[in-house]
Formats: sequence, C-alpha cells, structure tokens
Amino acid sequence: MYGIERKRYFWVSVSALLQGLLLAEYANAGSGLFLALPLTLVVALPFSFWFAQEHWGRRLRRFLAALAGSLAVFYAYWLWSVFPTSAEFYYLPTQNMVLTRVCVAVFLFLPFFQCRIASWSWRVPYSEVFFQFCRNVFLLFQAAIVTAVFWALLFTASLLFDIIGLDFIPQVLFNPYAAFPLTSLTVALSITLALKRPGIDSLGRWILAILAWLLPPFSLLSVVFVASLPFSGLRPLWDTGQASSLMLLLQFATILLANAAWLDGTRAPFPNRIVSGIAKLSLLCLPVYTALCLYSLGIRIQQYGWSVDRIQAAFFVVVAGVWGIGYAGIVLSRQWPAMLGRVNVAAALILAVITTAMNSPILDPYRLSADNQVERLLEGQIHPENFDFLYLRFNLGRYGNYALARLGERGDAPEGKVLREQLTTALSVSVHDHWLNTRGILLSEKRRREILASARVYPEGRFLPPQVVSDLARQWTQDASFPFFGVRSGSELFFVFKRVVSQGDGQEEKDKKEELLLFGPGSGLVFDMSSLEPRLVGTIHGLSALPFLGNVETVEPRFKDLLLNGERYPIVPANPR
Repeated sequence: MYGIERKRYFWVSVSALLQGLLLAEYANAGSGLFLALPLTLVVALPFSFWFAQEHWGRRLRRFLAALAGSLAVFYAYWLWSVFPTSAEFYYLPTQNMVLTRVCVAVFLFLPFFQCRIASWSWRVPYSEVFFQFCRNVFLLFQAAIVTAVFWALLFTASLLFDIIGLDFIPQVLFNPYAAFPLTSLTVALSITLALKRPGIDSLGRWILAILAWLLPPFSLLSVVFVASLPFSGLRPLWDTGQASSLMLLLQFATILLANAAWLDGTRAPFPNRIVSGIAKLSLLCLPVYTALCLYSLGIRIQQYGWSVDRIQAAFFVVVAGVWGIGYAGIVLSRQWPAMLGRVNVAAALILAVITTAMNSPILDPYRLSADNQVERLLEGQIHPENFDFLYLRFNLGRYGNYALARLGERGDAPEGKVLREQLTTALSVSVHDHWLNTRGILLSEKRRREILASARVYPEGRFLPPQVVSDLARQWTQDASFPFFGVRSGSELFFVFKRVVSQGDGQEEKDKKEELLLFGPGSGLVFDMSSLEPRLVGTIHGLSALPFLGNVETVEPRFKDLLLNGERYPIVPANPR
C-alpha cells in the first residue's frame, strides 16, 4: 500500500508539473507549434486522473487510455479543420470555446466512469453517480480556495522580498514558467490530500444545504422578472447587449440550485408546501428563458448569419434548454423530483452527442459558418464590398479556404468583378501581419489609424497630418516606442504640439522646432517633428493616469520638464536607435 501511495503522489506531481509547463509555453507563444497544443488533452486528462486516482490500478489506466484516445481523435480532426496550410500556427480565440465545450462534457461524464471503475458495472444507481459528481465539484472548489490562499501568501511574501531588495525572487515566482507549474501542482496535491480526508463529504453536504435554501428567494426573483416582461417589453433587455448571457446564467444557476435542493430526487428540502411551490415555479421559467435566448440569437443570425461564436452560443442555449424543458415537463406532469435523475442522465447523453457532432464534420462550427456566410453572399443578402473575406480566410480554417476557392470560380456572377477584387485583396494579406499579437494586445492597423485620427489635438485648430498618423500607427507595433497597447479608443489619447527641447541660448526663437507630445493612460511620449516621420526622443514620467489638460508649460533646463496644472513631470531622453 505504501508503494502505491508513493507511485500515486509521483504521477500526480509529474502530470501537474508537465501540465503547467505546457500551459506556460502555450500562454507565452505568439505563434508556432505550441499554439496547436492539444489543450483538451493537456487540461481534461490530468484533471480526470486527479479526480479518479483513488481507483488506482488497471481499470483506471484503461479508462485514462480510452479518454486520451477519444480526445486525441477529436483534436486530430480539429487540427486538420482549423490549420489547413503549412503556414505557422496562430492563436484563434475560438480555441477557448472548444476547450470549454469538451471539458464540460468530460466533467459531466466523469462520475459515470468513476462509478464504473469502482463497481465494474454500468448498472449503477443514479444516487451514486450524483454524489460522485458533487464530490468532484467540491474537490474542485476546495482546490480553488487552496490555490487562492497559496498565491495570496506568495504575493505577500513577494512584497516583503521587494522591501529588503530581493526583487529577483518575485520575478522568478511570477514568471509563467514557474507560476503555471506551481498552480497546477497546488491544485493536484490539494485534490489528492482531500481524497484521503472524509471531511470533504461532510463539507459538501453542508454546502448543498446552504445552496438549497438559496433557491426559494432566487425563484421568487426569477418569477417576478418573467412576469414583468409583458409590461416592460423586450427592448430594455436587448439594449443591455448581454441579454442572452444573463439569461443563460439564470438558467444554469436555477439548474444548479435545483439539484442542490433535491439532490438525487429522494430529498424533500422544503417542509413548507408554499416554499416548495415557489421553488418549483423557477423551473417553469426555464423554457421561457430558452425561448428568449433563441429569439435573441435568431435576430443576430438573421442580420449577420452564422459565425463560430454564434454556433457556440447556440450550443449552450440548446444544452440549457434540454435541461429546462425536461425539468418543466416533469414538474407539470407531477413527477418531480422522482424523474430528476432520468432527465439529468438524458441531458448529459444529449450533450455528449452534440459535443461529439461538433467535433466532427457533422456539426463542425467552422464548416457551418463558412457555408452560411458564402450562401448569404451568393444570395445577395450582403454586398461583396461589405463581406468579410478575411474572416473566411483566417478564422474558419480549411472550410473557409474551401469557400474562398469556390468564390474564386464565380467569375460569371452579377457582381463578379467586385467579388474578384475583394477576394484578391484578402488573399494578398500576409498571414503574419493579420495574426500579429492576435491575443488582443495589438489592434489591427486599420483600427490603430482610426484611434489616432480621432484623438484630440491641441492647440485648437491643429491636426495630425495623414503621414504622421500612418507613421505612428506603424510605430505602435514596436514595444520600445509605443507603450499604449491597452488603448482602445481615441478618447484615451491626446496630442499637443509644443516646443519642449531647448535649442541653446544662441538659437533664434523662430528657428526653434516644435515637438509632438502624446499623452495616454499613465504615460507620455515626445516625438521630434523636424522631419516628416515622427522620431521618439523622450518619455514623460510620473503620470498616474490620463491628465486633465489645462495649461501646458515647459521649464528649463535643456531638456525641459512639463508643468501640467502646476505639477512638474520630467522628460527622460529616449535611447537612440
């Protein structure tokens, strides 16, 4: 037994460290092979091992091998679908949603396999599956708490190290190649240690009891919200821009609280029939939320067609709808909560089928989106000048490239000339330029130009010449010369034409040149404007935020400091390039 424990701790630690290192490399990669990392394997497989490790032995190895094989097949198809060329791999935002979808399916089905490993039979009572699922949730919950406390202590210690001058220690600890493995190791070991303590079950029952009594007030609010919709109308809901997300959150919260209250369908949590009735009313609201989500999503699809993100959203709406319609149905048929387990199992099976189909050509979001967008273009629902050919080329993988090839053969179309011109322009865009810093750090060149052109310019009546805008948009891509990567609108910047650099006492006033000052959130730059191309000559230090622009004055010595509303800010010369 002692030898088994040593092996278990060894493999748990190895899997955690390996997971952390791979995720660190993935997080730091701007392009290259590691952006094609099989995230579903790297994330789902170790967690499945940590949760099921108490069933150490041949059955566990067989289960993990089968899971790894299934995830590898899904990953191989996804890799083929998303990266169709021999070009470098680039990060796609949709990768995160694919990971979420697969991990949700694995997490829901893991309790079935844990019970199967333990009993070597598929004929397991639903109550055992349910409590195994709850146990996994609580293990994950306590691991999150332990990890948060662990990093809070490390952060506190790092402040102390900074004080005494050992600032290299915090730099090492918060480096991704140390932070990610430490986090994974903390999560894995906290799960392992909790499995050896029976207190996790007592804690779980206590949390379930608390969640159960959150359902009645939550149900009352949900019912009032639905009842008020006929009077308020849907316009205020749509104006939020987050209506579907909020209603999805309400649905999943209701499903969670209902399962916490009635558990496996054998518990009657509310002795008062009125309270129990109010709690059941929230279940009848679930189909209403699903209908509203489908309506909202349908409006967007009618306007803009299917995209990968909308297909992913439809997946969650359908999954929540299956649970909601099932729960409302058994409440209306007066079989609640006896049929709760059957609905949960059926919904989990439907989720698994849909997830499998979405990781295959049957319901591949990239294929469906590419076909729909091309169909809208060919049917005249959108003009070629307004069609996003770059989305088809770069965001929809192999199927998007197939669609572009089909469009290239439509030379006889009524608007074939415009289509060919737009298609040629899209195909001429460099892959590297398009996906440069695609993780949201750097905006597209077109967006950078728009922000710079819309920024405020002082004195009144002055403006930035187009050549200056172009040069600054280009310099935005260089870390050393343009630090405002977080800027997302022109209101966050302003420019000031001002003489800043002293030219010497013998210099005639009329010969003194003017510099261009650029202010952004917490920083400022000074550009030499003696030539057509702005050249960085200094940075303005000491700004904690975007300053209120009052009188801008300069003070001696040679490289003048700034006075902004009476506050003095130094200008530090830039390193010559």
